[in-house]
Amino acid sequence: SITLSCASGHRDPFPESQEIVRDITPIEKRLVRAVNSSNQLSMKVIGEIEYGDFKAPVWLVSFVPSKEVKYRVFVNGCIHGDEPAGAEVILEIIEILARSPHRYEQFSFDIVPIVNPWGYSCDIRFNRDGRDVNRDFSSFMCQESRTVKKYVDGKRYHLMIDLHEDPDGKGFYMYQYGNPDTSLSRKTIEIIRKMNYPIEQDVNMIMLKTEDGLIDAPMWGLWYMRITK
Repeated sequence: SITLSCASGHRDPFPESQEIVRDITPIEKRLVRAVNSSNQLSMKVIGEIEYGDFKAPVWLVSFVPSKEVKYRVFVNGCIHGDEPAGAEVILEIIEILARSPHRYEQFSFDIVPIVNPWGYSCDIRFNRDGRDVNRDFSSFMCQESRTVKKYVDGKRYHLMIDLHEDPDGKGFYMYQYGNPDTSLSRKTIEIIRKMNYPIEQDVNMIMLKTEDGLIDAPMWGLWYMRITK
């Protein structure tokens, strides 16, 4: 027999007294400033994450092009709270959309800068319940994943981008899930390479590993995670 396992998506809950080390207020100010400078951007709260005295909104910023929409894109970041680069990249994306809306004339965007605000505020991978929100999109035990699910239910996107950081990685890589066509990912990797960024060659994810910057994951992996909880 073969036993397969992966790093736990659940640990003991964190104490209510957990130290807050990162303020989300500057994020909100930059979002509001960008949205107020463009009539093609809008911003709203799609949920509120609450743990005792801790309360924080989950923001959604949407971009609607001036021309007919051809492609719909969903972007999110900071599912893991100790990976703040995702929020910074998203802020830069939104600021680009505000300054140069014609750059993406046929694209609409729905963008969630911080999925896990408690983890972001405490610089911790998990939510306060000790759950890995990234591993919860097969069971929806977390209020964070349920918030995203509630918004996207009934919507269809051509592309979904989930931004992460890997402190052990030596370069850029992508993790593509359940899509037999790797051409878009390969093209993205080549663009990054031409910008003189290193491409990761040696990251292992359970049975999968990078092949020149791409982890091509089959859809059955999601079913495996659901069955094994």
